[in-house]
Amino acid sequence: MPPLQVTARSDGGRTVVRLCGELDIACTEDLRRGLDAARREHGEDLVLDLADLEFMDSGGLSVIVACYKAATAAGGSLTLAGPRPIVRRALEITGLHRRIPVKATLQEALTP
Repeated sequence: MPPLQVTARSDGGRTVVRLCGELDIACTEDLRRGLDAARREHGEDLVLDLADLEFMDSGGLSVIVACYKAATAAGGSLTLAGPRPIVRRALEITGLHRRIPVKATLQEALTP
């Protein structure tokens, strides 16, 4: 199982956080810390690039929901970009795709 890698960068006023590997209960705290650091360093308008995320369990979903709530409470936003079918399915089963915007690609998520 590839460990989760979290990287962040600024892109046109948005904070792009790329998740790579597998997101399960064992690495939720790493993700939480990475998202908090990205928000502090780059701002509250976030795009999570999920194109290289191979798996996500309910622990990962809960961290994303918490990030969504924190970012929107601070006047920002959260968009999910490029989820693989298995990750998209988790978003659909839980109904999160109706609450948090999901775009097919990172480019689509970054286009105003």
